[in-house]
Amino acid sequence: MKLLLISHNPICSYNGMGITFASLLSGFDPSELCQLYIYPSYPDMDRCASYYRVTDKEVLGSLFHRGTPGGPVPGRQIHSRQSRYEDERDEALYRQPRNKKPLRRLGRDLLWRLSGWYSPALRAWLERERPDRILVAPGAGRFLYDMALRISDDLKIPIAVYLCDEYYFTPERKDPAGRLQRKLLRKKMEELLSKASLLVTISEELRAAYSARFSLPVSVIMTGSTLPRARGQASAEDPQTLCYFGNVRSNRYRSLIEIGRCLDEINREQGSAYRLRIHTFEKDPGILGRLQEVGSIELPGFLQGDAFTGALLSAGVLIHVESFDKESMEKVKNSVSTKIADSLASGVPLLAYGPPGLASIEHLRRHQCAFLCTAPDRLRETLLRALTDREARSSVVSNALETAAAFHDSAENSRRLYRLLEAIGGDAF
Repeated sequence: MKLLLISHNPICSYNGMGITFASLLSGFDPSELCQLYIYPSYPDMDRCASYYRVTDKEVLGSLFHRGTPGGPVPGRQIHSRQSRYEDERDEALYRQPRNKKPLRRLGRDLLWRLSGWYSPALRAWLERERPDRILVAPGAGRFLYDMALRISDDLKIPIAVYLCDEYYFTPERKDPAGRLQRKLLRKKMEELLSKASLLVTISEELRAAYSARFSLPVSVIMTGSTLPRARGQASAEDPQTLCYFGNVRSNRYRSLIEIGRCLDEINREQGSAYRLRIHTFEKDPGILGRLQEVGSIELPGFLQGDAFTGALLSAGVLIHVESFDKESMEKVKNSVSTKIADSLASGVPLLAYGPPGLASIEHLRRHQCAFLCTAPDRLRETLLRALTDREARSSVVSNALETAAAFHDSAENSRRLYRLLEAIGGDAF
């Protein structure tokens, strides 16, 4: 079997989706993989026989200079010292909130449609790699769906779709551009899923929604842990430090501020020194400024690789948060955070703070594998229990390790995906 992965991000250890791909495909031999991706970054792990990159800037440039956008990624660009973006200016551009506006997304789709992304160079690369299946992880841009459909049609190979976020069952928009963008995206998703042989989702909530609407096989494979599963509780007997890792946007920083303020109150009343360390790649001065206003919050910086693993395993309590505002809830309602897998496997107790009904929160509730707070007025009580109740921490960790074994074992999850993809070969197209 030779699988072509089509996605926004490369397989990597510094990005949520890249980590997810690394886990999902961990059981594949590199000779069985090739990847076509579009973000202006490079892999930090050599997991594929070959990578091919076409970026937005290259596509835009091809419209004016008639050059070939993108090309195979040179081997010298694949190394462990890679950062999230090739160029700091790209990071500032890609993380602009305006990029999620409907007009921006419509314009980006038009840019790709008018471009020559499907160049002779890309076709020659595909002929050399000879994939016989496609796994596409699409998003809010229709152009990635078009990539999968075009290549599938040309090479006569079946498509499997991987969904870890919600793009179809989204609320109706009031603005004309938003309504148009939503309508076109839903139509494109219907086209892709009508031609796909398999859909894999990250959560039971996504599986239920899509299996009820679309007539194709749907399986759940959750993100696997990048850590070996701990044998028991790894946290300190008297935890003093709570740690959060990852993205603070979608208003997650507001929930972190609430936790920090609650810790400030506890510290004042009890003379304690509890700290909340937030390891994030966020650079927005407005968001960072709000976090820095809270006395118990520390911002040591973003970590990856061994530094991330060391900080996670040395934490007293790990934190997962979601926002309570309606718009943010809609964005993440059926998703499960990448970091949850590592948290559950770590042996460190996890505290989750967010509204009920979200897939991440409900996964933790179903398996009783975290200290769970779904209402702001219960936050202080939940924090104190996590920090002071040794037996409760032991119970939470025991359940977490069982949940990690059942749902977040990278090797087993990758084997399952391999078997599913093998089954769509032959006459599937």
